[in-house]
Amino acid sequence: MKNFSQRLDINKAKSEYIKISDSYTLHNFLLTFSHYSPAYIVTNEDIRWVSGLTKSFGHSVLTVAGSGDQPIFYALNGAKDIDTFDISFCSKTAMDIKTAAIKKLPRTEYIKMLFDMYDSTKISGIPSVSKIFEHIPQDSKFFVKEMDEMPIFSNGLPPKDYKYILPTEDEYIKMRSNVPTQFNFIWVDLSNLHKHLTKKYDVINLSNILEYMNIQQANDIIASLRNHVQKNGYIIAQTCSCDADIKQEIFYEAANRFKKWAKVGYIKKDYKKPNSDIVAIIQKVR
Repeated sequence: MKNFSQRLDINKAKSEYIKISDSYTLHNFLLTFSHYSPAYIVTNEDIRWVSGLTKSFGHSVLTVAGSGDQPIFYALNGAKDIDTFDISFCSKTAMDIKTAAIKKLPRTEYIKMLFDMYDSTKISGIPSVSKIFEHIPQDSKFFVKEMDEMPIFSNGLPPKDYKYILPTEDEYIKMRSNVPTQFNFIWVDLSNLHKHLTKKYDVINLSNILEYMNIQQANDIIASLRNHVQKNGYIIAQTCSCDADIKQEIFYEAANRFKKWAKVGYIKKDYKKPNSDIVAIIQKVR
């Protein structure tokens, strides 16, 4: 991968947030996905299950940074070579704080820190964050200090609604060994991601980003990633919690358009449940 070339622009970052009162600031809802849009503090995907699907062969992974849970769970499942990307720098910052905290804090304090990060705007003032601040990469540390009055980790629902995805004690112990001090990161939107890639991966996880694309956009993105997937490797093209959320028209089109080099299909977590978690996958077969 190539290092991202953008530079932090704190004035631009602050301009994305609207101050409602002395004690309340929110992100401009018209900028849903932007360079500084708030990150999720806990993923709303079953990343434990999704990352486990490719555990036996997914040693080299490119994944959305998201809440930081995506690369962390791939590391938990044994991936050694993990690169991340995201449109928002807030996602990198969330990821950097989590990787530092996993190395330094006990699990109970780590989980409390996540609850505090969601509720607080002064992130650097959270006691657990203060403890690990010197271990956070310099760019994320600078961003946290400069954005202290902004709700940069306020996307989605609070951690209490996703307790099932928080690491268990056994997982947390293993994370301490498996998670690196810092993940590689590309600061870029998905449509331009391929321009920054220099190698092939066993797994590319796009989370649910294609859900927000039309058919042409989604298939252009899939085509752009073809040369960065190992033969027999997978693109996790969409994850969701029920069949109805899968944008089937995109994958019907992909199955036809890419039939010379790919197989397109779905994997359900529980085939006996109609609303079970499901992923759309694209396997590069030649």
